[in-house]
Amino acid sequence: MNLIAFQSPSYRRYYVGSTGAVNALWILRVVLSWLAWDVSHSATFVGIIAALSLMPTIFSGPFFGVMMDRINIMRAAYGTNIGMMLAALIMIIAIRLDILNEPFLIVIGLFIGVVASAHHPMRLSLGPRLVQHHQISSVSALASLNFNLARIIAPFIAGVIIETMSITVALIMVLILYTPNLFIYATLHPRALDKPARKLGIFASMGEGMIYIWHHHYLRLILITAALYAVSVRSIMEILPVIADGKFNMGAVGLGQLGAAIGAGSLAAAFFKTMGTSQRISALSGKNLAIAAVGFLFLALMTNANSWPLALFSAACIGFAGTYLGITFQSEVQSDLPDGMRGRVMSMWGVVTLGSTSIGALIVGWFADQYDLGITGLFITALSMLALLWISRSRP
Repeated sequence: MNLIAFQSPSYRRYYVGSTGAVNALWILRVVLSWLAWDVSHSATFVGIIAALSLMPTIFSGPFFGVMMDRINIMRAAYGTNIGMMLAALIMIIAIRLDILNEPFLIVIGLFIGVVASAHHPMRLSLGPRLVQHHQISSVSALASLNFNLARIIAPFIAGVIIETMSITVALIMVLILYTPNLFIYATLHPRALDKPARKLGIFASMGEGMIYIWHHHYLRLILITAALYAVSVRSIMEILPVIADGKFNMGAVGLGQLGAAIGAGSLAAAFFKTMGTSQRISALSGKNLAIAAVGFLFLALMTNANSWPLALFSAACIGFAGTYLGITFQSEVQSDLPDGMRGRVMSMWGVVTLGSTSIGALIVGWFADQYDLGITGLFITALSMLALLWISRSRP
């Protein structure tokens, strides 16, 4: 069992706090996605909001990655946690003042995106620095287990709360779940960074991280594969209201069920990886590429399904494939990174995965409005399979 990270007391406390925070983040994302659909009933606008909540990572992510290799990382942890709480509070005020409209959602989506662009390199740097180097693969598996358990629970709870109570109650739940971290962070003791032999400027430090990636063919190919999966499968996950309500008329409860189905598949993959051994296996093995291909095929099936149970089953299969690959890829990237390079390289992981998802959500939302969701899914699957074939031939 790959649970050795729990040997660290600091990591155990961090894990408890992150459990609440990741559930809060999923509820916030469901609320934002549902509001985008509710005020517009446009797949394009849902895609725009999804893109805005992720796209800042492309531009500000590398800057924050440099910062995580320089500043007190606990201050960054406090900053991103408070930033998400502030977003939820602003949305509550907007609802009470009845000023919730498309321009407002664009602004708040962009704000959440900027905070998230700092949060991702922070969490990807902080967790590994709370454990010993040989425990880092366990951190990746446990973080994914936490993330995907929340992916099952939080969307379902958010959908039920929105449908039976109100969006305001869902946002209050977000505030409650983020609050424990304000106390837990004060008890954490991350490993100190080695002082660099020479201090580079911001842009030179960014360039050093990119050069590190460029000189590692295996690392580059992992990032390309992650980008492919993000721009195709993960982008579909960002426009779930279009499937749940636009295609099946299931409302917010259907959105929660679809998100929970993805989460169920993801949780199964996370358990599979966590309960396995910590032995390293090539991220681009034939087995892993076959799992990626299965994920693409179920993407086509979900977007063309004519029954709700089939859509839910396809969503669960997509969730399994995406999480299995995500844990495998991230563990491989993290395993050999020096602490002083971790923030910069993992910020590029965020740029690749979240940035590709944001671009994909924007494109998929527009295509679904202009043509048809089913045709869009088939087209994405065909292109993805061709790209996967190229990756298979290029792997070391």
